[in-house]
Amino acid sequence: WIFSTSSKELLGLNEGNLPVHKGMRQKRYRSIEKMMDLLDVVQRLQPKMPLNTLCLDPNDKEWEDDMNYLYPNYGHWKRRAIGMSFMYFLYIYNYQIFTYNAHWRGFHKLYLFFMFFYTSKLIVNYRKDVLRVNLFDEYVQLRADELVRQREDSVKSEPVKKYIWFNLDLEETLNRCRRQSYLNSSEDFKDSELILQDFIRRQTDETQPLPLNSDNALLGPLDWYKVDNI
Repeated sequence: WIFSTSSKELLGLNEGNLPVHKGMRQKRYRSIEKMMDLLDVVQRLQPKMPLNTLCLDPNDKEWEDDMNYLYPNYGHWKRRAIGMSFMYFLYIYNYQIFTYNAHWRGFHKLYLFFMFFYTSKLIVNYRKDVLRVNLFDEYVQLRADELVRQREDSVKSEPVKKYIWFNLDLEETLNRCRRQSYLNSSEDFKDSELILQDFIRRQTDETQPLPLNSDNALLGPLDWYKVDNI
């Protein structure tokens, strides 16, 4: 909400359209300027997540080769299943000819053998493909568990706890922010502004010369940065 649809929510577009008259629309835009400034400060306050916690080392030789995740070739097996179904349909449709005509006895036995061989081969190859994918998935899960154990100390570190606490506190704070009225003035978000100001005071140390710095928070333009855990 704060990172993608904040202006839309503040303008109240989900509850109705903007005022028809130009002057009222401009007042509506100016009424959210203070909230937008506070939300911009809130974004910059977000603590930094340690990179080695969520990312792999690009210089590690283990990750040099490009390993694509395996999936069963469902398109291939679907075409094979359609072909096998058509073969069974021909047999059922011509069952009387194959069975009661003496001239087709040899072809009948050959056709049954071919159906049995083709069906067995299709089932065996499909099970091999699924087994290969399951074994690869098991390897990936084991490697992921190993990486989690290797980074267990980093996951339980104070920066990560601070990052999680910030996002939980931010989510609770934003849930309390509401438009109080549609007077198109600063009174529309009077309580919400106080709530965000209190959040900013909680997340900063006012005793420092620079409460907001690059060592403990994100700074600069955030157009490239997306947060998905809020």
